[in-house]
Amino acid sequence: MRYPADHKTKAKDAIVAAAGKRLKRQGFSGIGVDGLAAAAGVTSGAFYSSFASKEGLLEEIIGRHLGSPFVDGEPGDTRENRRRLKAFLLAYISEGHGRDAENGCVMPSLSADVGRVGDQVRKTYQKRMRLLIERMTRAMTGTDAQKRKRAWVVLALMVGAITVARALPDGPERKELLGAALVNALKTAGL
Repeated sequence: MRYPADHKTKAKDAIVAAAGKRLKRQGFSGIGVDGLAAAAGVTSGAFYSSFASKEGLLEEIIGRHLGSPFVDGEPGDTRENRRRLKAFLLAYISEGHGRDAENGCVMPSLSADVGRVGDQVRKTYQKRMRLLIERMTRAMTGTDAQKRKRAWVVLALMVGAITVARALPDGPERKELLGAALVNALKTAGL
């Protein structure tokens, strides 16, 4: 039986989408290839026709999603970049994002896993991280060095706040953490 020309691409995209959710929820070591394939509704053979290994899948997920949606598309003028960064921070450092690891950013969920795997995944992570920092600096004022330092601080606030918020039970500390992180991220970014 012949498949349409785009069948393999669609299968790969389905694996990345479904397996990405599972990896963000369960961690790299928390689920095997069979579970990832089942989550995508494909066989393990189909998984291996798209990826040489589970590590290859992790690299693809990082390469597609780290910094999204903020880094997607072309940067605009300074005013548009500032508007986009503010909207990104408001959505990122939020109760909704704190509760939804599966549909959230890869950084709080998978950064520790990236640190445990091979150099190729780490290089992809670094490439996307550089893009994210570069895009953040386009929304800031000051010298290039000042903007980069502030962008790294904002990034640390974002990821750290969501990581800790996900570990806390619902309650005042969680709300206080997210509120303080958001206020300070906006202030540090100059928004």
